Amino acid sequence: MFNVKEKLEEITIGSSHAGKPCLVCADSVSAEDEIVICPRCGGIHHVKCWKNKGGCGKQGCAQIAKAVVGPKPEGDGPPAPISKKVIFGILSAVVIIILTSIFWPKPPDPAGDRHKIVFMGESYYQLETEMTKLTDQFNAENEEIYIDLQLIPPGTINQKLMVLIAANEAPDVMAIEEGRYNHFVEQGALLPLGSDEQDQVIYGIEHPAQLAQFVVWKTTEFPEEALEVLHYFAGNITPIDRDLLEESTRPLPFTGF
Repeated sequence: MFNVKEKLEEITIGSSHAGKPCLVCADSVSAEDEIVICPRCGGIHHVKCWKNKGGCGKQGCAQIAKAVVGPKPEGDGPPAPISKKVIFGILSAVVIIILTSIFWPKPPDPAGDRHKIVFMGESYYQLETEMTKLTDQFNAENEEIYIDLQLIPPGTINQKLMVLIAANEAPDVMAIEEGRYNHFVEQGALLPLGSDEQDQVIYGIEHPAQLAQFVVWKTTEFPEEALEVLHYFAGNITPIDRDLLEESTRPLPFTGF
């Protein structure tokens, strides 16, 4: 058996083969047509017919399309290689962003040279509005202390406090519910605020508008300033009758179906 060396076909103009039939479609070739001459058998094909057939249309001819193939669909094949210039540009942009984030001047701290006292508590809309107004007034008038007011949605403070305490970033002053207050007292985590008439140490002051206690974290950097902030809120928040607060939190009795 003889092996015929594989050959590549070429596109040519049909002027010298005008009138001859295409082996695939049998239509005559015109002088303007682009054609392929099979390199094995010499059969004439329209380029389109050669592409669609995938090679020679003559029965028994083993020539398949090697050089003349149809256009690849969009996105076919590997992506074009990225030039070194593009890679360098991307790396330069990343470096600039990183350096900018490190060395870009940060906005000035509103506390300035004052001692910053962080206050954290849960709040509903009316109380948040009042405490924000009190905080703005205090910060505008006090030259030694700056209050960083952090009010969060009801029911979320316990989880928030645990995260901050674990990170050694507990707020200086906070408003906490009774259960958490008793736990902190037992753990010795709160700053003593004084003594009552029975000479018992006091660690908290009742929140005027919530069933909660104002307390100071024992390791606060500025204990005197923290106490001033505590007493400022305790003395200026509009009080709500404690019986009403307890009534609003009492579960409704079950009346049956």
